[in-house]
Amino acid sequence: MQAYTVEPLYVKSGQEVIAADFYRPKTNQPSAVVIMAHGFACLRHFKLVQFAKCFAQAGYAVVLFDYRYWGGSTGRPRELVSIKEQLNDWRTMLMHVAQRKSIDNRKIVLWGISLSAGYVLDIASENKNIQAVIALNPYIDGAESAKQYPLQLLPKALKISSQDYMGAKVGMSPRTLAVTDASGLCFVQTPDVHAGYQSIVHPDYYWSGQVPARVFFNLVRYRPIQNLRKIAVPVLYIASKNDSLIPIESSREAATNIAPYADYYEWDMAHFDIYHGQWFDQAMALQLDFLNQHVGVK
Repeated sequence: MQAYTVEPLYVKSGQEVIAADFYRPKTNQPSAVVIMAHGFACLRHFKLVQFAKCFAQAGYAVVLFDYRYWGGSTGRPRELVSIKEQLNDWRTMLMHVAQRKSIDNRKIVLWGISLSAGYVLDIASENKNIQAVIALNPYIDGAESAKQYPLQLLPKALKISSQDYMGAKVGMSPRTLAVTDASGLCFVQTPDVHAGYQSIVHPDYYWSGQVPARVFFNLVRYRPIQNLRKIAVPVLYIASKNDSLIPIESSREAATNIAPYADYYEWDMAHFDIYHGQWFDQAMALQLDFLNQHVGVK
């Protein structure tokens, strides 16, 4: 088991400062690195530390960061999800990590889960300086995921999203939607996902459970699946057969678009099961095998 330290890391991204944890192996050699961030409306402390520790113990450096507006990173309004700016945060962190002397910039891995798994696939389609990608339950096609949303509630959600977008143009306070709510209008309208979020939220870190509604429309339009044929690096892709957010048919289509670079697995689990118990253990073992095959540590 590799010894490592965890150091704070602060990186300028646009006008904001991104807060990260740098898991640094105790070695004199430049290290392969896994860059990580969370999915929709989550902090890095929401069950991602367990993944990062396993990578670090296996000898990989890890950079685990919060997007601007979230957690320890700066930016207002707080808890805003901007797909465009979060993608830019990924590009910034990738550029920063590649320039660090302690990192082997020929061995950079992008890791994402849910929405951030869509992000890392998107980045991999445009950036050739990546060695491999790990995508767990990727949010791959917003148009298809939108079909999971209750049709009778969709007009109201889109109306609030539009009102928040227009209000932001004139400096009004954000109109928010709950990330998930077992009974009311929210971004994610399925009971199992409500329980899933509650299973990963860390009580020691502030999380309102509310997000400015303007991103709702952009989530529907976000379709990383359109760019996958440009990917030319190994991809570990794990999908959930019982996912109420991401249709398994979308994942299967995505996997064929990445072929022959994809190691594709679909398991009989729900969206949030991969954070817990046997599914976490199984996923972690598979990820380490994938990394050792395609990246490796000295």
